[in-house]
Amino acid sequence: MKRESVFKATTRFGILLFALSIPISHVPAQFGIGIAFVGWLGEGLINKKWRVCWHPVFIPLIVYLIWNILSAALSERPGHSLGAILDNEWPLFIMLMLFWTVNDEAFLRKVLMVFLSSVCVAVVYAVWQVVGGVELYRHMPLDPMGSGLYRAVGFYSFYLTFAALAMAAFFFSTSFSFEFRKWYFVVLSVLSFLAVVGSFARSMWLAFALAIPIFAFMRRRKLGAILSSVLLIVVIGGMLFVPTLRYRAGSILDAGQNETRLNLWKTAVKISESNPIIGIGEDNWDLMFERYRVAGYYDTTVHPHNDYLTVLVSSGIPGLLAFLSIWTVLLVTGFKSIVKMQNRTLRAVGWGGAFSLVGLLVGAMFQNYYGTFINCLEWWFVAGLLMTAVKLSAPGSEERVSVLERSQT
Repeated sequence: MKRESVFKATTRFGILLFALSIPISHVPAQFGIGIAFVGWLGEGLINKKWRVCWHPVFIPLIVYLIWNILSAALSERPGHSLGAILDNEWPLFIMLMLFWTVNDEAFLRKVLMVFLSSVCVAVVYAVWQVVGGVELYRHMPLDPMGSGLYRAVGFYSFYLTFAALAMAAFFFSTSFSFEFRKWYFVVLSVLSFLAVVGSFARSMWLAFALAIPIFAFMRRRKLGAILSSVLLIVVIGGMLFVPTLRYRAGSILDAGQNETRLNLWKTAVKISESNPIIGIGEDNWDLMFERYRVAGYYDTTVHPHNDYLTVLVSSGIPGLLAFLSIWTVLLVTGFKSIVKMQNRTLRAVGWGGAFSLVGLLVGAMFQNYYGTFINCLEWWFVAGLLMTAVKLSAPGSEERVSVLERSQT
């Protein structure tokens, strides 16, 4: 086997390992990124072929990273804060490996099929957890939610981590079911929806409530009306006949049951008012919290329970604007391309990736998703899938992939 083939195979193996592992465990998924990077690096160093290509999102991403580093360097704990940036932001390498190295639709589809096959096991297991009440993987007790139901966590130990994964699985499987009309995509879509409901993660419920109707109406007006009606019937039926769901949904609008979150948000705003430009540096919330703490009840104080406030506190208004610009550019460029895509696989990947991001962005208003390492892996994974689908759908995409070749001196 030629050296080029070896490095290409290494990169692809790493990407597939990530796609297979992320629904089950983040440890082999991280190894997958490392293996993919080694293949990419080997092709550059040994074969003198640096596979890189440009996307407009790199501009706000670079600004965000530089400003974050500056904020950390000027913070009260620069070493700690800079280390936190390295730990929290390196998952974006899975996006780069996808976007830079995947240059054919067949392999992109393979990545998605591996991911959906693995996630199918996770959501089936989660649905069983809701009624079975037993977690076999880590032998941990599941939270009883009432009405004989338990909170699903899948193969992860935390329900929010799993809920974000199941949300992405829903949008990808639904997108593929629309394009290819295969029963197994429909089944996975239903199971993923039930898994999100069974996680009792209100932030992902809100993401579904907003994103599913938009998703359906953007596909076709008639489909939007049908799917929105079905969603409304399911929501009303669940609240009428399952008291636990009714109580949990009602708690979204109950200020008394959200006192901790509201107090955390007020505290974050106070910190930001005192540090509006440079922020306090990544992962310094614990250092500053007691100084600015708003009086009231707290059942947790680990973070602001809002990714946007977390970024605002850490890197100030410029950092937040750069962060918002990343996802704005990705979605704008993504949707502009998706509506013109002719290839059904690329269109399915595009829709699934775009609305997985929409779901994460909605959920980020109420929880810490980007700031949680495992969710950040998923976040950049779906971003990379969307970017790759857009790249491959562009006219003359082969020429648009900039492969920098340097002759050996």
